[in-house]
Amino acid sequence: MKLILVLMLCALAAAAPNAEKPNHVDANTAESRNWVLDQAVNQLIRQLISYVRRIINNGSSLFDIPPLDPLELEHIHLEVPAGLINLDLDLKNILATGIGGFVVHRSRLNVGDLTFDLDISVPSIDVSAEHYDLIGDFLTAIPLYGKGSAVFKAEGFRLQAKLYLEPCENNTSVLIKKIENAAFEIPSFKSQLTGAIGGGDIDGIVNAVIDEVLVDYVNRFQGAISTAVAKHLPALANPVLGQLDTWKYIALLPGRPRE
Repeated sequence: MKLILVLMLCALAAAAPNAEKPNHVDANTAESRNWVLDQAVNQLIRQLISYVRRIINNGSSLFDIPPLDPLELEHIHLEVPAGLINLDLDLKNILATGIGGFVVHRSRLNVGDLTFDLDISVPSIDVSAEHYDLIGDFLTAIPLYGKGSAVFKAEGFRLQAKLYLEPCENNTSVLIKKIENAAFEIPSFKSQLTGAIGGGDIDGIVNAVIDEVLVDYVNRFQGAISTAVAKHLPALANPVLGQLDTWKYIALLPGRPRE
């Protein structure tokens, strides 16, 4: 969940499209008013970009957050009941890199209904674990187990969602009210487990099956996974967002909802 939080914070920092200044600025024209609105929105997004990138690169003493790229995690427990292969995997002392290289494909703040549409991707995420414990089976018949080190590489991770926003109680910060239409995909995943055993030395077979089955399993059930993330993410992200003085930008924008 912590990794998903980091990715969603990257999404909140997505850069809005550059607005081109009209050739002849006239404060009384709709074109000029729209340009001023775009500049105000861009200022809000730029503040988020600066703040989130600073947290990713340097951490935050205020929230007791260490640098997030690389991201250090003590423990992750994964269960993959995929039929062909069933895995129960414990990872310890994990290091993930690449999060700071996120790319923005779409970012749009709609002031009228306080929604934020986003579409971001992380080209490559590398994950290594000093130690793993694995139990599982092939086709519920061939036992599978092992201990050792593990390396994973996910490429092309993409995240899309629509965030509904709201001001905090004292109207200083923008918070996430709810998340809808959350979706993600992982087109490529590679694993390298060492020490997997089950009827012989089958590291290569295990890794090959995991690569094929895990991507299919995650993408097939990504709807349920996205729903769970969307349900719990606001509670994780809002304590951080509550420290940002962002509502003052939206409060000045024409067309925003009125209290």
